[in-house]
Amino acid sequence: MTIALPKPTEAAATPDPVVWLVGAFVAAMLVQGSAGGPSFLDSGELIAAARELGGVHPPGHPAWLSLSGLAELLPLGAYGARVVWLSALFAGIAAGISVRIARRLLGALGTRWAGHLWSAAVGLSLGCSASLWLVGTRAEVYTLALATNLWALDAALRAGDAKAAGGRALPASVEVAVAIALGLLNHHYVTLFALPAVIIAGWPAVRALVTSPRQLAQVVGVAAFAGLGYLALPLRALADSEMRWGNPGTPGGLWDTVTARHFQRSLTEAHVDVADNAMVLLGTVADGMGIWLAGAGLVGLGLATVRRSRAAAATWAALVGGLLTKALLVVDTRNPDDHGYILFAAAALALGLALGARAVFGDDGFLTNLPQQRRRWLATIVVPWLLLFAMLGFALRTTQPSIWLAPQRGADLVDDSLRMTLAPGAVYMSNYFGLQFNEAAWRLAEGRRPDIVTSHLSFRTGDTDGGVSFTRWFARRYPAEASLAVAAERLHRAPVGNLLAMAEGGRVYVEHDPDVRIPSSLLGFDGFANRLKSTKERSLEYNLGVEQTRHKRTWARLYGRLGDVNKLDHQTRAVLAWQHALQLAHALRRGWRTIGHDELARARALAPTDRTLDRLEARLQLLDGAWTDGNIKRFHQLWHGNARLNLSELTAPIGASAATDTPP
Repeated sequence: MTIALPKPTEAAATPDPVVWLVGAFVAAMLVQGSAGGPSFLDSGELIAAARELGGVHPPGHPAWLSLSGLAELLPLGAYGARVVWLSALFAGIAAGISVRIARRLLGALGTRWAGHLWSAAVGLSLGCSASLWLVGTRAEVYTLALATNLWALDAALRAGDAKAAGGRALPASVEVAVAIALGLLNHHYVTLFALPAVIIAGWPAVRALVTSPRQLAQVVGVAAFAGLGYLALPLRALADSEMRWGNPGTPGGLWDTVTARHFQRSLTEAHVDVADNAMVLLGTVADGMGIWLAGAGLVGLGLATVRRSRAAAATWAALVGGLLTKALLVVDTRNPDDHGYILFAAAALALGLALGARAVFGDDGFLTNLPQQRRRWLATIVVPWLLLFAMLGFALRTTQPSIWLAPQRGADLVDDSLRMTLAPGAVYMSNYFGLQFNEAAWRLAEGRRPDIVTSHLSFRTGDTDGGVSFTRWFARRYPAEASLAVAAERLHRAPVGNLLAMAEGGRVYVEHDPDVRIPSSLLGFDGFANRLKSTKERSLEYNLGVEQTRHKRTWARLYGRLGDVNKLDHQTRAVLAWQHALQLAHALRRGWRTIGHDELARARALAPTDRTLDRLEARLQLLDGAWTDGNIKRFHQLWHGNARLNLSELTAPIGASAATDTPP
């Protein structure tokens, strides 16, 4: 059986099995390693906003938010995981497009089996990049940005080649306009730095458009029409959903959101050495792809430079533009966002493999004096090594916890970061952006315990808009507490102490959203097969064995520091008993029977006759009864009912308030 493979001059829509195979393989590998729902940084914000018709931090990413609706159409898996899979899907699309571009860069060599293998090596080299995996295994916008940039580059190369050959460049030029518009809608900053490469790639078509007002008007009109997608931002603002960011409902607010003016300023105020940053980022990209593949890509770019081809110049522009996207800002290579910014540079290194192959083995390459058959034979001998290094890269990704996120449970991850040295159940907030200070304060003000910190550094409060949006929202939500909102704006952060007092005073219940308005933050995922079962989705999913061990370890450390003498102090014993009672209430809201009994035993040792503990124990006994009887429906009703009660109601006698008590 023979496989029909397209020539590099064929239309973009021509089926190409190598493109599909590489794209599907990359996407499948990323799905296998993807997080089961929200992880740190922007992923939780994006997942929640996608379902709630909410806005996200600037620049708003309306293209990603619109496409994220595809997750609702997938019949398999839990919602949060399906949104993450979109990142893997876009990564696979990007890898497939890189195969198409590589085939074009290879020229006549791309129509032979050696060229097929080389183009596959290009796609797999991009697919195994650690930078791609860091953003492709979580809900993020960067893989879509890479796919649109590569689509624009591919279409520009086709438009330029068509015009240079005397053909029609308009169809491919329209593709470029759509791809660029979609990229600008998604993450305009990343797309702007890709424009030089796109312009160079399609330069013959660009010159023709400039001299043809009619065709230029058609291309610009298509781009402008696609750009109207930014109207999604004010529409989302008018929806007034809880995930709303800023105020794009006003012209000034829309401009600030689209340009991300405040956020970019906060990142660029610090002095940066652009050249030093660029070298650091180049090393990061090379290390993530593997030194052999990246080195071969750089050598290929260097060899192609001698030929002075338009494609080589465009690839160099892609490499430099990808690095400059982040080099102009503060660099933190531990941050997945930094890797998302420079994905176009990783793609350029991968494309350098194709340029190098043509420069050496092509009909117009350095080995042109050798017979054509021998050159192609040599190319076929070399490329398996590239494929081997790429597959080793994929294998390596499965061993890196920061990249292979399949085992990750968000609750355990957050608890490990926030509560290693604190009493279990303590509400802890920090100004360090990695712990999402602003999001924690916001969730607490909304009435949810900040157990799951999932959002952006500047989400709603803090650096980006000086707290203006927080002020307006908080004053509208809590008119009696409007002064706290003003303080938040003046202090450039939420007044955490006041918000904690509100929670402790029962003004808001400190627990997850019982209406599930925000999608399940933690999903029961144990192996790929279970990911396809929607019944595995639960509102909160913890590894209770790990949780129980953490409680024991933390309390043992705390009691060890106190010593026997301090434990005899009446006030200290009262505080400790209250902490155990709070954690018991926390367990009741989660349905954690074993942890509830552990906390009850610790509290009883300090306060044997405490009436509050009696009431909490009565609720725990109800859970025990339902569990012992095997009545799972009743068990879920009980703990979901507990989750609807604030602390005062939870510690009141059962049946004291029919309107708020546990459902029958």
